[in-house]
Amino acid sequence: MSIDQDFIFENNGLNRTYKLYQPKNLPDNAPMVFLLHGMTSSSNWTYITGFNELAEKHGFLAVYPQSHHTRSRIDQDSYKNITDEKLASMRDWLKAVSEKTASCKDGEKFSLMGTDFTREDGAAVTFTNKWNDTDEDNLFDGQNDVVFLTSLAKHLQKEFHTGPEKTFVAGFSNGGYMSYSLIAQARDIFKAAAIVSGLLHKRVFRKGPPKPTPIIHFHGTDDSMVPIEGQGKYDIPSAQSIVEYFANLNKSVTPETTQVTENARRIIYTSEDGGAAVHYYRIENHDHVWPGRPNEVKKMIDNSGLNATELIWDFFAKL
Repeated sequence: MSIDQDFIFENNGLNRTYKLYQPKNLPDNAPMVFLLHGMTSSSNWTYITGFNELAEKHGFLAVYPQSHHTRSRIDQDSYKNITDEKLASMRDWLKAVSEKTASCKDGEKFSLMGTDFTREDGAAVTFTNKWNDTDEDNLFDGQNDVVFLTSLAKHLQKEFHTGPEKTFVAGFSNGGYMSYSLIAQARDIFKAAAIVSGLLHKRVFRKGPPKPTPIIHFHGTDDSMVPIEGQGKYDIPSAQSIVEYFANLNKSVTPETTQVTENARRIIYTSEDGGAAVHYYRIENHDHVWPGRPNEVKKMIDNSGLNATELIWDFFAKL
């Protein structure tokens, strides 16, 4: 599939971009699905997850926003702080960056695995595509992504006459973090969320608990980038804790567990009053991979037996 053009949307003085797929016959009041890429990635990645084909078949608008960038500093010994073997891939990458940094002089530029760096004061500095999921606007040129994404959603609702009650968001990795931030802070716009290999920072709830929200969450037990157990020292709960939090918020009844594939177990938390439900797919022997999407990193294995894109749309379509 060819990658379509970028559209421009101004946010707080900067031109932000997004891609769009409009089916040939988009009805009035159609659903709209935002799909948010992961850190260091782009809207090119999300554009080929399979949502375009589903949008054409089922008549919804698919939107692929692009994150801004943040300045990141990697000190030469940072990899030594990672002792958890489930984070071995991240540690190996940081070690490679540190070794390359040590061979350079301050001011020198170098590239490693597609990422550009400059050595500054003995550290590697890069600008990374990343969603501002914790409202740290000072690190993102004043760009608040809750504001950007909600403003873009309102704009597209008017332009394409989509249904305000049918605007949904899905995200992978850092895009999953951002999706949780949106339903915590912008539930009036985004009515449900799908998260793949993402978690949340507790600070996104600093303004109070979110409203009951339909959620579908996928996570691999061997995720080497976003551990399913979370990172307690950074106030990042486990995937199980997060889905149970929303299940309790939604006043769910006893969960129903089903083994849907050899490695994937689905737990459905249904609201006692017929309201918002939570679906959780826990995938054994599965890494930091979008289930069912062709994977560019051979080391990261998709053992899910699932197609997350289709399951996400099925979940949204029934709301």
